[in-house]
Amino acid sequence: MTDRLLPSVRTTPPAGNTVMIVEDQQAIAELLTDVLVDAGFIAAHAPSPLTAASYAREVDATVILLDVMMPQRSGWSVLEDLRADPDTRDIPVVITSAVYPKMGLHSLPPGGPIRFAAKPFDIEELVETVTELAGE
Repeated sequence: MTDRLLPSVRTTPPAGNTVMIVEDQQAIAELLTDVLVDAGFIAAHAPSPLTAASYAREVDATVILLDVMMPQRSGWSVLEDLRADPDTRDIPVVITSAVYPKMGLHSLPPGGPIRFAAKPFDIEELVETVTELAGE
């Protein structure tokens, strides 16, 4: 990975659905962006967890990859905002975490489908999950 700043939106033909990434670690965000773009998605990295819900509307996110442990705001709080907004309530979310590797360890607000992807990622499995959720 390079030390360059991550672009807000990166596409590669053919452009697929938009996957929004909410991740505070630059290297992980870059990795996810590269993997998603290679899989044919548009990858949009949220500038901050504080603005993730509004950014999801702005980029018309199809699926959201949401880190749990972030310094400015927890992923759980971001998820609550997403589910409270009628425009983002039903967007599928993939919780990415080394701390919460599976469902049932934290209460989840009602709304669209939620899956878990434990860190370190199984890249193939993550792409399969995103592809499945994008098709729902």
